[in-house]
Formats: sequence, structure tokens, C-alpha cells
Amino acid sequence: MLLYILLCLEVVLRTFLEIRERRLTQLRGGVFAVLRLIPLVNDIVPLPENRSDPPTSLFVEKHEEGHRVLRHSILRNLMKVAFLMVAVWFLAAMVTRWNWSFFEAILWLHLVAIPFRYFFNWYCWNQEFEADAYAFKEVGKQKAKTAMQELAVCEIPYTKLFASIYREHPTIALRSQRILKKVIGGQ
Repeated sequence: MLLYILLCLEVVLRTFLEIRERRLTQLRGGVFAVLRLIPLVNDIVPLPENRSDPPTSLFVEKHEEGHRVLRHSILRNLMKVAFLMVAVWFLAAMVTRWNWSFFEAILWLHLVAIPFRYFFNWYCWNQEFEADAYAFKEVGKQKAKTAMQELAVCEIPYTKLFASIYREHPTIALRSQRILKKVIGGQ
């Protein structure tokens, strides 16, 4: 019974979050808004982050170089493997030790994974900020500002709360605030 109450609470909270996001950004949610409300589906369907592909610039190249130099992909993949191992252990314990049905175990895993996803997004955001700082140091303020303006045109402007729950990349507004001390773009 607790499982179904928590799932209903999740749907209600996600609905309020969607409504808040639509009101603040004045953007339509489309089919993705509906998919984000359905438990388990919102784990699988990724949220689009950009309206179009961002243009390649020296800042973007240096940002990606920063990821390589700082070994972010290895660290990110190690984090994913660690979370996957915990998830498999948790799933196995629920099915074998506690004799829950596989369906119930999957639903509990979905609920328990919510704070882990939030933590993983926070971890990824810190890596993005580090790569931005690396690129900023390499190309300078003017090129970084130009690149942020170009990226802001391509990005779907999500609010900070919404992005922290659904995205592995911080918004351009947050990234520009961090490196330029000036907000460029949306919320």
C-alpha cells in the first residue's frame, strides 16, 4: 500500500513541477511533459536539452578538451557503474531476501533511485562547471561570452529546479553566472 501511495505522490509532485515549469517558461511541454509524469517511463525517456545543435566554437572545443583532461567521462562512468551495482544488489535483495514480486521490486527501485538521480545530476553539473572553467581559462572572457550567447539561443530555457531534476547539464544561465558573473539566457 505504501508503494502505491508513494507512486501517486510522485505523480502529483511531478505534475506540480510541470505546471510550475510551463508557467515560468511559457513553453509548451508536448509529449515529453506527459511522459515525465508516468513512473518508470520518466526514467527511460530523456529530456531534450536543445532546440538545435549548438555551433562549434573554440570555447566548445576547449570545454570538451577540459572534460578529457579532467577525465570526466571515466569518473562519470565509474559513478554509473557504482549506482548500477547498488541497484542490482537492491533489486536482488528485494526479490530473493524479502520475497517481493519482480514488478514491486522494480517500482521500489524506481522510487529509491530518485535521490540517486538527483545526486548524479549534481555530480555531472559540477563536471560541466569544471569544464567551463577550463575553457574560460583557455579562451578568455570575450570568446566565452560569445559562446554562451550562441548556446543560449540553442538551449531550451528550463528553470534551475526543473533542470536539476531532469538534466545532466546545467542551464546556460547558471553556467554563465558561474564563469562570467553575468546571466546569459533564460531563467
